[in-house]
Amino acid sequence: MNSFVSTFRKISPSVFVLAAIFIIGIFLRTFYFHDWLRFNADQSRDAGIVSDVVEGKTPAPLLGPKAGGTEFRLGSAFYIFQIASASLFGNRPDTMAYPDLISSLLAIPLLYAFLRLYFERKTALFLTALFAVSFYGVKYSRFAWNPNSLPFWTLLFFFSLHRLLAFPEKAGVVWSIILGVALGVGVQLHTLTLILFPIAAALTFGYLAFLRRERLGRVFLVVSTVAVLLNAGQILSEIRTGGENLSAFFSGIDAKEEKGSGFSKNIVKDSVCFVQGSVYILTSHEISDTCDTKSIRNGSNGIFFAGGILLFFGGIALAFRAFYREREASKRYFLIINMAFLLLSFLLFIPLANEISMRFFLVTVFLPFILLGLWFNLFVEVFPRWAFVGIAAISSILILANVYAVQQSFSEYASYLDKHSEAGMDNVLLREVEEAADFIVSRSGDSNTVSLGGDSRYLFKALKSIRYFTEKQGIDIIQQKNGKTDTFPQFIVDNTKHADDFLKENPDVIDWKTIGRFTLFQVRR
Repeated sequence: MNSFVSTFRKISPSVFVLAAIFIIGIFLRTFYFHDWLRFNADQSRDAGIVSDVVEGKTPAPLLGPKAGGTEFRLGSAFYIFQIASASLFGNRPDTMAYPDLISSLLAIPLLYAFLRLYFERKTALFLTALFAVSFYGVKYSRFAWNPNSLPFWTLLFFFSLHRLLAFPEKAGVVWSIILGVALGVGVQLHTLTLILFPIAAALTFGYLAFLRRERLGRVFLVVSTVAVLLNAGQILSEIRTGGENLSAFFSGIDAKEEKGSGFSKNIVKDSVCFVQGSVYILTSHEISDTCDTKSIRNGSNGIFFAGGILLFFGGIALAFRAFYREREASKRYFLIINMAFLLLSFLLFIPLANEISMRFFLVTVFLPFILLGLWFNLFVEVFPRWAFVGIAAISSILILANVYAVQQSFSEYASYLDKHSEAGMDNVLLREVEEAADFIVSRSGDSNTVSLGGDSRYLFKALKSIRYFTEKQGIDIIQQKNGKTDTFPQFIVDNTKHADDFLKENPDVIDWKTIGRFTLFQVRR
């Protein structure tokens, strides 16, 4: 007993603080995870593909989802993770989202470890605490989508690159494999990482080759072999189709470049996006999802944008200043890696400026925390006696702002299941479509097909999701067109606020069920 107490006392307090931060991060990411899981058309499509594989109806896919707005398809890692999760935990949409959830949780301690490569322990803990409660991070951890796990894989990739640069003599097989896995998986999750990761890896190996590091050839062989093996599905698909997917990739690039507004305007838009993205990630205040410059003049947006400019461009200046002053090689490499990644991302986003939205910054989500950390270091340098109080105050304000934003989003999710809801139609929740599907199945009789009409906004978001569940019970749903009736059992969906009026105006209603903000009616054929 005494030895246990002695060992317990030797544990650094920072371990307990980090554990508390991690627990809070778990709570925010798992609270009502099943009921409030976003399950829009994209999620139902992916769930259908995964279910068919798990049930043995189709083989595992060689390719993954399509990249937005193109015919190019990413690698199949996203689907493979979902298939593995559904096989282990049950063939359900919420279990298919576990890989994104788990990667989001693992990103919390990984960010702390990454920050500790440069920052002092207290600064790293403050920044990690902010990351754990960041509304941006929580938002993208609570549903299944191929870019959602990028924060973890990007951090792991650059952590491994730093290990290779700063400690090449210790870059053994294990770290080589880790780097290969991060590279091999990361390039399959988003088109941005498909370009950024190989460039970053090539620059790193080219630099080390210039320095003539020992055993570099072996490390390169291990990394490249692991990465290639993890992308075997894509390679096999290209062989079978004669490079069809690769052609779609280049066609997609050409199509996106044609949408640009000119090089100079794209640079301005790119800069605005990076500033707004940094503000959103750190404060939860979304100036504009699409980096609209007109939004800057609305309300308090101008103040937030001005603060974002100071944070972003001032942070970059502080990074160069720190690099010039730093003498420790490991910390210099940390600064090089992050600033080089920021520059590469900025350059890559220029031709995409007209298509950038806040979701693009999942790949660079940790950079605003590093820029903020550099500002914290400046406070320590200029105000050594008051720095801790100031850093704690700023961190607390940002943490509270993000916690409030998370709480507001949770309240909105809960309101979806309230018949008095005023919520819009950006998302549908898993519980909503499950209950809707159960009602339709229970009232479909002997028919294998039913007809569903009504509120077009809800049908646009939820029809495919409801169909995912009814098809599992042998019932297909067709959408009513222009009010035409069908010979199948007929259902109408409408906003619950209009349910009483609908009942008065439609005497043919047989049964109905209210599911929060929407009500389903069964009507006579």
